Amino acid sequence: MIFRHVTPVPPDDATGQVAAVYDQVDAEFSTIGPAVMMLSKAPELLVPGWALLRESLVAGTVPRWRKEVVTVTVSRTNQCAYDTAGHLVFLRLAGGSHVADALERGDVPDEVADLVRWARSGGTRPFTSVEAPEFIGTALALHFVNRLVHVLLAGDLLPGAMKEGEPGAFDGAPIARAIQRQRTPGESLRLLTEVPASVPSWAGDSPVGPAYVALRNAATRGGGLLSEPARKVVVDTIRQHDGLRGDRGWLAESLEPLTPEDRPGAALAILAGVAPSKVTTEDVASWRGDRFSEHCLLHLLAYGAITAVSRVEAGY
Repeated sequence: MIFRHVTPVPPDDATGQVAAVYDQVDAEFSTIGPAVMMLSKAPELLVPGWALLRESLVAGTVPRWRKEVVTVTVSRTNQCAYDTAGHLVFLRLAGGSHVADALERGDVPDEVADLVRWARSGGTRPFTSVEAPEFIGTALALHFVNRLVHVLLAGDLLPGAMKEGEPGAFDGAPIARAIQRQRTPGESLRLLTEVPASVPSWAGDSPVGPAYVALRNAATRGGGLLSEPARKVVVDTIRQHDGLRGDRGWLAESLEPLTPEDRPGAALAILAGVAPSKVTTEDVASWRGDRFSEHCLLHLLAYGAITAVSRVEAGY
């Protein structure tokens, strides 16, 4: 089983915004892989999620291989094996084979040491203000995607072949699309229902800014599925944690101030932000019951994830 908790829209059945995203992903990035399909039941998240990845990583002027150093570092920091493996392949295809080999061994070449340090923990930026939107946008996109991959894809899933003619590990394995070809910035913004005008200062006038804000706005709206006290507990708890955790023994204490009715939803959102690999089928069923759809589930998970990503953004 590839997917957990959701049954995504197959490419052949996609319509509207989902079909538009699938078409652009297939033309410019890869075939429609699980990490794209997992959000298809919530196009309000799928569209800006793809837009942020496309405008920061796929388009732009920064060499793709340098941005793939960020994707690999963030994914490894988040212990996301699926994205680490996939982006190591992209790093090699983009011309960074020697760096990919070193990173895979656990070494950090001097030429990317500052970039790796920044991607891991933020702080001083080893790039110019002109390059900042692409590097920061790429990092934030991966922090968001990593968390949802942990929850929604099988824990032992790895990407299949990413080169034409190679056998894949599963049907629909992603295949890199002309990874070094220049893409026109801003093309994904036309897929958004609304293009935000106000963007973070780090984004400048890059299309990365509107894409990020559109994702942040859409994901934040998932908080409407929780009561006000539950939202406060989610935000306060996620702010207390630095990075992802491999345990959840602390969760019960965080939920203690809430009513029994509020705890399942708050637990899901907190885990999505702090310990997504620890989300269980029981966690999902306890919240969903007969009341909430997969669409709702994706929005609640995205709310937890974006709350954590916003905390990361402050350090970048």
